[in-house]
Amino acid sequence: MASAVSENTTNRVYIASDEFGWLPAKVISTNGTNATVQVKDYEQDLQIPACEVSHALGRSSSSSASPSTLTKRHEKIVATKELNVDVSSKAYSDGVLPLQNVDQDGKLVQVEDMVDLGFLHEPAILYNLKARHSQGIPYTRTGDIVIAVNPYQWIDELYTEEMRNFYAEKLVWDSVSQDLDPKSHVEPHVYETSSLAYRGLAVDGQNQSILVSGESGAGKTETVKILMSHLASIQSKNNQVVKSDIVERVLDSNPLLEAFGNAKTVRNDNSSRFGKFIQLQFDTEDPTYAAFSGKSIPSAVLAGSKCETYLLEKSRVVSHEEEERTYHIFYQLLAAPDNVKSTFWDGLSGKGNEEFAYVGYTDTDTIEGETDANRFQHTLEALSVVGVEGEHLRDLMRALCIVLQLGNLTFGPDPYNEENAIITSNGELEKLADLMGIQTDVVRKALTERTVSARNEVFKVPLNVEKAKDSCDAFAKEIYSNTFDWLVNTINEATCAETNYKENPKCDFGLIGLLDIFGFESFAVNRFEQLCINYANEKLQQKFTLDIFRSVQLEYEYEGIELGEVTYKDNADVLTLIEGRMGLISVLNEECVRPKGNDNAFVTKISAVNKDSEVLFRDRFFQDWEFGIKHYAGAVVYDANNFVTKNMDTLPDDLNECRKESSNSIVSAEIVRNIGSGRPKTPASTKRPDLLKKKSSIVSATVWTKFKNQLTELMANISETRTRYIRCIKPNTMKQPRIMQHLSTVEQLRCAGVVAAVTISRSSFPNRLLHEQVLERFMCLDKSYSRTHPNGDSSQIMEDVNELLSRILKSLEVEKDDGKVVKGFVCGKTRAYFRAGSLEYLENKRILAFGDLAKDIQRVVRGFVARTKYQKLRNTAIFIQAQVRRNAARQQFILMRDASITLQCWSRSIYARAKLVQLKRHERATRIQTAHRTAVALKKFRKLRAAAIKIQACARGARQRPLYRAALAEAIEEAKLENQLKMLQKKLEEAEARRIEAEKRAEEGKTVVVYKDGNDKNDDSTQNQPSRPTGAAQLSAHQQTLMDESGKMLEYLRKEVFKLRSQNSQLRADFELLKENNQRLMDANASAGASFAALNQHAKQLSKTNIKLKEDVAKYKKESHHLSMAQIELKEELKMKQGTYIAEVHSRLSYQKAMMNIVDLIQEKCTNHQLVEQVLALSDECESNYMNGPTGVDFTPTKNRKSSGINISSPGINIQGAQSLAGRFKSFLFSD
Repeated sequence: MASAVSENTTNRVYIASDEFGWLPAKVISTNGTNATVQVKDYEQDLQIPACEVSHALGRSSSSSASPSTLTKRHEKIVATKELNVDVSSKAYSDGVLPLQNVDQDGKLVQVEDMVDLGFLHEPAILYNLKARHSQGIPYTRTGDIVIAVNPYQWIDELYTEEMRNFYAEKLVWDSVSQDLDPKSHVEPHVYETSSLAYRGLAVDGQNQSILVSGESGAGKTETVKILMSHLASIQSKNNQVVKSDIVERVLDSNPLLEAFGNAKTVRNDNSSRFGKFIQLQFDTEDPTYAAFSGKSIPSAVLAGSKCETYLLEKSRVVSHEEEERTYHIFYQLLAAPDNVKSTFWDGLSGKGNEEFAYVGYTDTDTIEGETDANRFQHTLEALSVVGVEGEHLRDLMRALCIVLQLGNLTFGPDPYNEENAIITSNGELEKLADLMGIQTDVVRKALTERTVSARNEVFKVPLNVEKAKDSCDAFAKEIYSNTFDWLVNTINEATCAETNYKENPKCDFGLIGLLDIFGFESFAVNRFEQLCINYANEKLQQKFTLDIFRSVQLEYEYEGIELGEVTYKDNADVLTLIEGRMGLISVLNEECVRPKGNDNAFVTKISAVNKDSEVLFRDRFFQDWEFGIKHYAGAVVYDANNFVTKNMDTLPDDLNECRKESSNSIVSAEIVRNIGSGRPKTPASTKRPDLLKKKSSIVSATVWTKFKNQLTELMANISETRTRYIRCIKPNTMKQPRIMQHLSTVEQLRCAGVVAAVTISRSSFPNRLLHEQVLERFMCLDKSYSRTHPNGDSSQIMEDVNELLSRILKSLEVEKDDGKVVKGFVCGKTRAYFRAGSLEYLENKRILAFGDLAKDIQRVVRGFVARTKYQKLRNTAIFIQAQVRRNAARQQFILMRDASITLQCWSRSIYARAKLVQLKRHERATRIQTAHRTAVALKKFRKLRAAAIKIQACARGARQRPLYRAALAEAIEEAKLENQLKMLQKKLEEAEARRIEAEKRAEEGKTVVVYKDGNDKNDDSTQNQPSRPTGAAQLSAHQQTLMDESGKMLEYLRKEVFKLRSQNSQLRADFELLKENNQRLMDANASAGASFAALNQHAKQLSKTNIKLKEDVAKYKKESHHLSMAQIELKEELKMKQGTYIAEVHSRLSYQKAMMNIVDLIQEKCTNHQLVEQVLALSDECESNYMNGPTGVDFTPTKNRKSSGINISSPGINIQGAQSLAGRFKSFLFSD
């Protein structure tokens, strides 16, 4: 157990890695300056846990959360490897490997304040931050420094109203605590910084400053917004948020600055492209008056704010990378509705991003979950809050439109002189002139010509295409910078307490400054902007270093330790190089003044003038324009191209005059930048006349000079305040939560000065431990030592620790020349502080002490193991003998059992054969009976079918014959009527003919016999006799009589004919009806015949199906019989073999248990690893031989089963198919 504790606490170290920064490892052995360590071969940062033993544990319950699901998702088995580490390399200070902060179980000790780490160094900071970040805890403390790791997600529970009130209540409104450090009662948070700053202002009456730094994407802007919101809400002890117009303006000023000063970059979607120093002004209550009012804490009411900006990135106005965007306000303006855009300028209607060259295409219109159109509405509302409305708003937006329109101008060579430039886009030029409110020619000349003054003469020099384009871009940058400065001044006028706070405008306002400034930058190519930024960080680092030194001084005083010589790395030499009398600023300004000054000459001069400087370096492989500076965060190589041009950054007089002539009040205004310091300044009228001499206009207007003056003023303001620090860290480049990349994080910790702070705090005493930890870890080094005060107070425990360390560190005492003895440690009130090498010396002695104790333990354990091994071997031998005898008896039993089984099988087979013969006879009789019944049924069916046909024929004949006779009689009657009608018609025709003939003869004077009653024989004689003359009257009467009779006869005949025709029509209708009925009967007869034929065919099919089914049934019965017989045989055989198999299984289990006991015994007792391996190999061979040997159980099919031909799964027997066929037959028989 003791060796395990030693391994977990002492052997766990960190080693430097080029790929991952620092990796956890275990020390295997050490040899002078070399150490052999065991480390896991990780492939990516996601696989590296904060602690390899188990999940990180904190000292408080709040920090013992389970690891993130993201870390679990990347967990997999990682191979280990051994490395030889050179401990004397520069990566390891004092020539020792940095130890891990783990407990006795090897688990990482996670702390909220990293000052409490026993081993405080760079990898300890890294892995403590990683452990907390993986649990979703973004804030960690290092003394007075709050380290904020960007969580890349909004954690609601950290920023609730209750949380704000909690920190305000604990750190501000509670009674003054007796403890030195009130932060010990709360967890690290930015609310802690804002609450302490508020308390320092209200109680101590000292102005405060909060410095927020970090690289792009680390969360500086969001942190400043959180701080401002919290400071604005701390107003009273009851935590009642005071809402006022001033507070609203102060809070709404931040989104305005974001819209005009932030842009999307590769690293961050909402990156601040400028630095800002916001000073919140508070009306602080007099402590005496507060005491008389019964208040323990004076109040401080937010009265206003001032803002100063630094180094706006003007180059982003005219160009940006393809993946990036220019400032947000341009996209917001172009995303606004057309009716809104037309109120500012008609040229914006219907146009998007791609219509303006400075904006161009973008693949996103959403920043932090909100579209550009929505953000523009918020921007307009915020502008309205600070008083930018009406004409001012119109001028502001038209100033932005002027910048956009300048980007659309195109230049080309003059056709008459190619060295001169002309504007080829005249339409865009006219729009620009209209926006600016000046004539087109004025703008054209300002952009394509330059005024040069020589002595008393003024010349106009034409520009070429390249210089004209550069002049246009410079004009756009100047207008935007001027607009940005105007907006900052407007915000300051709307929020400053001097003009807006009505309650007490003449009071001396207290200040809490919030500095949101760019972090240290080092890229592949570093230019003028990076040098200015790093210069600002060097100034801030100098202040940071002094503050850390003061905090170390306070800690030593609290612990009662004499503060000796504290050495730390100062950056004064870097600042001297930059801002000294012959520093970079002076030389660069001189090059700007010199007529032919250039970048290469600047590099040559600074190298010559500062050749003795240790922080300026030039490699022999450098180009003429390259130089390097060793900053506090690391060496940076700068590219001096365009240094002179960027430092001058002066707008030509032509463009300046053009700007002043503009009708736009913002474009034409001269913006004077006000430094919001609140410090008294010397009026110009009180200065000496000789100091008011006009300086060189170029030198006074250089960018670096103005920035130096701003920075000097800023540092003067900060130096008069109590400064607090928040270091923002960007954990990864993927913007994913709970993931930390080691290399980039370590680099940011160095750039943020956290490592430097650790170096300062541990310069005299690199390591420190609590008194309880010292006693727990190192009492084993002196066996004769016993505690004097086991349960004493803190002072008595300190005496025990002092006595123990004095005894075990006696060899490290050094006697100075004055006779004073310097020990390797110093005991404070709560901690023991170790000098360099002392703690490592104790840890090495601890390892050796544990080794001696381990030898004694091993001696006792070996004897016990040997005795136990002998007993196990003896018991194993007895057990093996018993098993061998048992196996022999069992083999004899198996042989006898097999013989009895064979006899049983023979007797069962004889009985089965007899039963089979009987079943076969029964099956044949059943088949004959089935065939006979089928034949009888078929004969009966045919007889019945013939009788049914005859009955149907007789029935149809009996029903049709009466109908046929009636129809025949009607036909005969109709034929007779037709003949009579024909005879009557013939007679009528003959009578008509005789009448006509008689009329003719009468006219001729002949006598015609029209009608006579005599016989026919007298006709000829009468006709041949000569006619006798009669009178005309007599003939006419006779003829008239005949005519009358003929008429009556004809009338009678007509009536009869009409009557007969009516009867004929009636008969015809009846005939048609009968004919139709007859046709129906014939159709019914045909249908019945077809149905009968179908039934006949179906009956034949059924008979065939019945025959087939009978055959299948017989076949299935036969096969079922075979299956039943086979099943019976199989059951009997399985019963016999079941017993055999069970016995065999018991035998094998007993054998395996015995073999396992033997192997375990050998492994435990035997110390010869080769013998153990041989025994294991023999055991495996014996087991395989036993398993492959005869078992008495044969599961292969017998010959009888093979030859029976019974196969349940055979395709020839488809039971399901037979069942479905029988079902179809039954459904046919019993269907309706």
